[in-house]
Amino acid sequence: MTSGATLRSRLLIFGGLYFAQGVPWGFFTVAIALRLTSLGLSPAGLGDLMFVAWLPWAGKPVIGLLVDRLSFGRLGRRRPFILLAEAGMALSLLAMAFANPIADRRLFSALLFLHNLLAAAQDVGTDALAIDLLAEGERSRANGIMSAGKFAGVVLGGQGLLWVAGAAGWPAAFAAAIALLLVPATLVLGVGESPPPAQRPRLLGAAVRAFSSRVVLIAAGFALFVDLADSFTFPLTYPLFRNQLGFSEQQIASLATLGGIVGVLGSLLGGALGDRLGCRRTLLGACLGVAGLNLGFSACRGLWGHYSFLLAYTAAEGIASGAVYATTLALFMNLTNPRLAATQFQVYMALLNIKNAWAQKLGGRLAERIPAPAMFGVSAIIEVLPLLLLPWLDPRRAQADFARDTTPNAGDAG
Repeated sequence: MTSGATLRSRLLIFGGLYFAQGVPWGFFTVAIALRLTSLGLSPAGLGDLMFVAWLPWAGKPVIGLLVDRLSFGRLGRRRPFILLAEAGMALSLLAMAFANPIADRRLFSALLFLHNLLAAAQDVGTDALAIDLLAEGERSRANGIMSAGKFAGVVLGGQGLLWVAGAAGWPAAFAAAIALLLVPATLVLGVGESPPPAQRPRLLGAAVRAFSSRVVLIAAGFALFVDLADSFTFPLTYPLFRNQLGFSEQQIASLATLGGIVGVLGSLLGGALGDRLGCRRTLLGACLGVAGLNLGFSACRGLWGHYSFLLAYTAAEGIASGAVYATTLALFMNLTNPRLAATQFQVYMALLNIKNAWAQKLGGRLAERIPAPAMFGVSAIIEVLPLLLLPWLDPRRAQADFARDTTPNAGDAG
């Protein structure tokens, strides 16, 4: 399982599955968000829409319980679940192609919620498969590849599909999104899974015991606040660049594309440094980088109208954010009990998504009340504060706590 060729094939599979998540996410957060901004949607309205998109991801622990218990016999445990979720994502995108996001805003929001619920299910299955198949020493590198795949999908789903929409219309853009989403699913067909355990654990009881560990409890709190800056400022960014600074949709989409491309590089860099220096040190440096860049951006209000300045800021911030994303996922994988591969890890992921939801909703509201430079200054402060918890997030201590969980009923069927 750790041979070079086998590892490369696994990294290709996981990178492809995260690419499939990134395509529709880039489509929503870049192409459609720009479309709605040009149609007059306010920062608060955009923040509300993104809250709807993020909310289903908070249900990942429940999906995780389902994934850890489900088995499809000879078809496997994780693979059929991933393929079913991919098919549902494609169908929900097809339905969204016929909904007007302004005139049918409630219907569009409902379909957006449904699509992201299915995307969350695909993500749960993918993460569980990764924890099953990857050794601890491979996880930072793998998360770098997975994060890079997602950033690449966001770039293609954002800039690429915006171009398709401009050239051939929005129905064609939705059709292209569906095709790009389904192609990586073919990689899953050749995955060889380990056989399911002979006895299924009592998952709920095991999860409760896992979260009785002080390290895990601190990690859960950390997930609610780590890396707030990007989510906090997102509802402000497009209205600021489009409506206040007067940049074109194409210029703004190019900024998003640049951010995605350098995000790939940042993810790969973060994954490599995470394996070499440790996830916590790498995450500390990357978050401090994001905070410093946002503080500097806040102080340079007079340069915001210069596109070259925005390009430089976007490139630097994208590298730092990519490193944060990859090392955050790797850290939480290392703080997960392998016996609860889907369930516990998805609690962390749900908390991260709750963080993104509340930060975007709050950011959208505050963006209409306080000046933009102050918003970026505040984002720098809230990026740094959660880092005070890093010394207590020791994976070795967490794994020692998990190893002591050897109660007689832990392997009973439930």
